[in-house]
Amino acid sequence: MSDSTRRRVTTALRSLGSTADGVADTLEAGGWRGLRHDAGACPVSLYLTAVVAGTRGAAVGSDQATVHPLDGPDAEVDLPLAVADFVVAFDRGAYPDLVVTDCDANGDPIDDGDR
Repeated sequence: MSDSTRRRVTTALRSLGSTADGVADTLEAGGWRGLRHDAGACPVSLYLTAVVAGTRGAAVGSDQATVHPLDGPDAEVDLPLAVADFVVAFDRGAYPDLVVTDCDANGDPIDDGDR
């Protein structure tokens, strides 16, 4: 992944907010909902896949995001503290409005915008 793409991922993550609550507000406003304890289907990974051009997916852990570009090797980017705090809180049960409860036949989350 190029340095330019890495910078875009970092910028996208930072633009989510400066606190865990701010990150949650941004994700909710954008309609990004996902699954708890699922690095490839959490709200942050779905957000990154949607807003970072040239990616086919992302996986988000408690301190890093791995972005899967359409071409080239995967790249890991450290999460800003606010995003890391959100991920931990989300997986522990916070922000229930961001949880998707339905999945399609492939196990991918279905949110209200997909219905």
